Amino acid sequence: MPNRFFPRLIVALVLVATASPASAAVTLRGLLLDDSGPRPSWFERYQDSREGPETVDKTSRTFQVGDGAALDLTGIAGDVRVTGGGGHEIRVEATRRVRHRSADEAKRLLNELRVEMTSFNGRVEVRSVYPRRGHGDRGFSGRIDYVVAVPTGASVAVKSISGDVIVSGVRGEVRAESISGDVSIDSAPNLVLAKTVSGDVTTRDAGGATTMVLSTVSGSVIASGLQVRTLQAGSVSGNVRLSGTQVERVEAKSVSGNIDFDAPLLKAGRYAFTSHSGNVRIILSGNTGFELDADTFSGSVRSDVPVTLRTMGRNDPVQRRGSSNRAIRGAYGDASALVSVRSHSGSVVITKK
Repeated sequence: MPNRFFPRLIVALVLVATASPASAAVTLRGLLLDDSGPRPSWFERYQDSREGPETVDKTSRTFQVGDGAALDLTGIAGDVRVTGGGGHEIRVEATRRVRHRSADEAKRLLNELRVEMTSFNGRVEVRSVYPRRGHGDRGFSGRIDYVVAVPTGASVAVKSISGDVIVSGVRGEVRAESISGDVSIDSAPNLVLAKTVSGDVTTRDAGGATTMVLSTVSGSVIASGLQVRTLQAGSVSGNVRLSGTQVERVEAKSVSGNIDFDAPLLKAGRYAFTSHSGNVRIILSGNTGFELDADTFSGSVRSDVPVTLRTMGRNDPVQRRGSSNRAIRGAYGDASALVSVRSHSGSVVITKK
């Protein structure tokens, strides 16, 4: 599979240039091609490293572990897939990949691209070790993909710089992070953190005893079937979509994306939704009452749920359905839950299934 770090880096730099043209121009000039002058030699070496046949080597190790087993894996470039299952062992399969026009050079680089694995008291540590390159030699293009099987009850911590992270069927504590890649978690009842900078965060049938954090900068957060006490979900330039959750406290934020919440409220729950330039849509199921505090600066707020409004400038509250303005403050039912919604230039809609 091709290395995706360089293309995503270009996209990130374009976003920076758009946000801050004056300062970004200097940064981009030092990294991108300038048609008015000669091509930088480092870019030619980079092109050499991207072409030619791919040299591949696979290796695997199995570690016997007992109760309380743990996996700690740190990758640089490459995808990581961790799956929980039966047994009392952790099996790590690492696939090293190097591409270069010169077959001899590719073999030499492959020998320098290493995987370090250690085990102590049931804790297995895996590290990708890249060759140290000289200042003038930046033409190395290599990746290490991991496929790991762990006992169902093991705890898992995975970090990657450029690559997707996928964890499924792990009942122990899970922490998964990437800088340039998607993070996907499935069937993890003790998920603590799923985070990336450039990519999507997707979770399904996950839970936790205390706090779960789902976060991305350039991408969307998509979660379904969550059961956790506190959920923090956020994106800078993407959407946040939460469905089928059972969460006591939700804090969902997006700067330039929409927020969709499609789930029942819990009694005494606290739900806060904030979007700067996106819309917020809340689709409620069940009959839990709630206190509503929603407003927007330049959009509109509409509640299809019949709330008893607290109207400024009037002595008596009125019952109103389908009201549409820039702020609604009122209560529905026993008002046991609290729903707070803020948007600067987007619209807010509260409705029921």
